[in-house]
Amino acid sequence: MKYRKSILWSIVFLFILVGCVMSRTTSYAKTKQYITVDMQAKSTPRKSLQAVFDEIGENNKTNSNILYVVTIPRGTYEINGVLRVFSNTYVKMKGVTLKRTSAKSMLHLGEDADAFNGYNGYHDITFEGGTWDGNGKEHSKYDVSIVRLGHGKKITFKGVTFTNVVEAHHLEMAACRDVVFDKCTFSNFVGKSDGNVEALQIDIMRKSHFPKYDKYDDTPCKNITIKNCKFYNLQRGMGTHSGVAGSYHENITISNNVFENIQGYAIRGTNYRKAKIKNNKINNVGAGIMLCNMSTSRENFYKPLSGKPKIKNNSYSSITGNTITVTDKKYDAAGYGIAVYGDILLKKTNGIPKGNYSIKQVKVSDNVITMKNKEYGIWLYRANNSTISNNKITMSIPGNASGIYYGNAVHMVAGSGITIKNNSMTFTSKNKKSKYSCGIVILSYSNATITDNVINNSCRDGIRVAYGSYATIRNNTLKKPGRYAVYVYKKSQAHCKGNKFYKVSKKKRMKKDKGSKIKK
Repeated sequence: MKYRKSILWSIVFLFILVGCVMSRTTSYAKTKQYITVDMQAKSTPRKSLQAVFDEIGENNKTNSNILYVVTIPRGTYEINGVLRVFSNTYVKMKGVTLKRTSAKSMLHLGEDADAFNGYNGYHDITFEGGTWDGNGKEHSKYDVSIVRLGHGKKITFKGVTFTNVVEAHHLEMAACRDVVFDKCTFSNFVGKSDGNVEALQIDIMRKSHFPKYDKYDDTPCKNITIKNCKFYNLQRGMGTHSGVAGSYHENITISNNVFENIQGYAIRGTNYRKAKIKNNKINNVGAGIMLCNMSTSRENFYKPLSGKPKIKNNSYSSITGNTITVTDKKYDAAGYGIAVYGDILLKKTNGIPKGNYSIKQVKVSDNVITMKNKEYGIWLYRANNSTISNNKITMSIPGNASGIYYGNAVHMVAGSGITIKNNSMTFTSKNKKSKYSCGIVILSYSNATITDNVINNSCRDGIRVAYGSYATIRNNTLKKPGRYAVYVYKKSQAHCKGNKFYKVSKKKRMKKDKGSKIKK
């Protein structure tokens, strides 16, 4: 009897414990209140819409558990200033076009006088449908971003179009987290073809970069998702070209998007950690995807506002399953298919603290890359402990291609612990521009393991190891190289085993200079 009572009390205690845990973790849905905007209620459409947003902002002060679902009637409306949106707002804009008619941004989070730290600003905001027209083609002085978001969280854009922007970003954000862009369109940049103007920019929280969003505290962005979106007719697609030493944007997911007719980079990520760039279709662009652990130009990269930078070398990022076609747009920056970049500063440079900014733990796999310029298919600079695998690279360098490089399929400089395996590399053209192009090149005291790759018809060497580098070269298939299948020179070493050679004489299968070694 005592035993049965003991069991009964144990069960009761378990139910009480589970109930306590559930009461702490369960989140309850907000009550919804529906509003249809009378866009003629005030003297201008902007004032009519702003009156609704202001009322929501006031209501939030007394009750933050209501989600206001705001519907704008179908139509085209001129917006002659900044709209300021507040927390707990869901805006439906199906069939609506908001057209800018002033040299100001169209949408901000809150008031200019607001001051927030970190992500403690406005939250739970959604825009669904509609078009934001920057009116840039018609007005060259409207050179400011359409939308600017700072110190916010839980923000979503679904099926929204941002278009017609002159010399500015379509949308930019800084110090934001939990932001989603789903089925959005970014199109039609107006202005010069070369520059750093991403349509969707993830920026740093500095006054010089992001004014009118006090406080300036170097807070990075986190948990940003860009999926199922379209980017076309732009200077750059999306990403980041600025950074703060030791401050990293984390959990950036860029997936299943389409990038078409981009003059420069489709995607450029500076100081990204735990990024996933996957299954994007990138076509007719000046450059594909770049991940870098600092600025390549040493510009727009800063020391922290306080303290010493805590540099993190491990990126834990991946670039997978993308289809990339780079065309010769005579882009002023190097037009790589995929680039992974870090560096080491031995002294303070342009205000950037000295330190080891090399990049580690990046996975580049299952991408299909077609290069129609004279740049590298995959470029690695001071990248360590990373894997390049199962990529298909086609080098189709035209006879009139621009560019300063040799058009190697994979080019590695000053890296270590790199594995290059199961990749396919094919060269489809031979001309004056491509005559020095190689399959895989590792330089400058690098070390790499190169296994199970197929390199077909390289214009120069199949695999080249040079300038104090070391490579294990095993089980590769090398077909019809323009010169040597494997070439080791300038005090370098290679361990070669199990490689297969086709249409190459024995004398040209493995070649070394006097100061180098090949172990078979």
